[in-house]
Amino acid sequence: MQEYYDQIFRRKSFHRFTKPFKSLTAEQLAQIELCFSTVKPLVEDIRTLLRIVPISQTSCRQGEYALLLYSERKQGYAQNIGYIGEQLDLFLAKENIGACWYGMGRPKEREYEGLHFVCMLCIANQDGDSFRTKENSLNRLEIPEMWEGEGRGDLACVVRLAPSACNTQPWLMVQQGDVLLVHRVFRKRGIIPPSLVSYYQSMDIGIFLLFLELALEHATTKYCRTLYMEDQKDERSVLTARYILQK
Repeated sequence: MQEYYDQIFRRKSFHRFTKPFKSLTAEQLAQIELCFSTVKPLVEDIRTLLRIVPISQTSCRQGEYALLLYSERKQGYAQNIGYIGEQLDLFLAKENIGACWYGMGRPKEREYEGLHFVCMLCIANQDGDSFRTKENSLNRLEIPEMWEGEGRGDLACVVRLAPSACNTQPWLMVQQGDVLLVHRVFRKRGIIPPSLVSYYQSMDIGIFLLFLELALEHATTKYCRTLYMEDQKDERSVLTARYILQK
């Protein structure tokens, strides 16, 4: 997955697409489907599916197509969709295809081939210079706000760039020697309905874990990962993953 690492610093959320844009070609759409067929899941035994449809078949009004992500509803499915969906997002940035996670979007078909709709990304071709060039254009938590512990500033500088629903950034990293603990924390909910906060922020954690693992692998740091997928909606801080770094 290291081909995605450089795109971390280039990707951005296209809440508005620059028009006019060139229509996506059949070859580009086929490449997106091929990418999805090769993504690395966070949780191995959850069946997922990608559908690419015109935005007219959804409630989205931005972009040209929507990438609809469907999944079995098994423990950890929301984190898993965040993890694999963000691989698509980074691939799209590499191909100069703008994308935006559209959490409140709805497709016409909420179920497909026995799987449940989870989330969508709206996409459109964009010029290469439309993508991010400077970190300071992002509204992100400062490192001391999201990272406790010393010694891995190289990782913190990368993972803080992760996108999240309504920019809620629901994560806290705690470093204890060679152990990294990833917590899901409640900071704010923006326009997210209270009943859906845990749902969307679980997807956000999946995105965050992808950024963390890309950063670890870029630094050639081996690790052993343990996931904690129990749903604890009422907790203000939930341990979601433990990484033991190996020297």
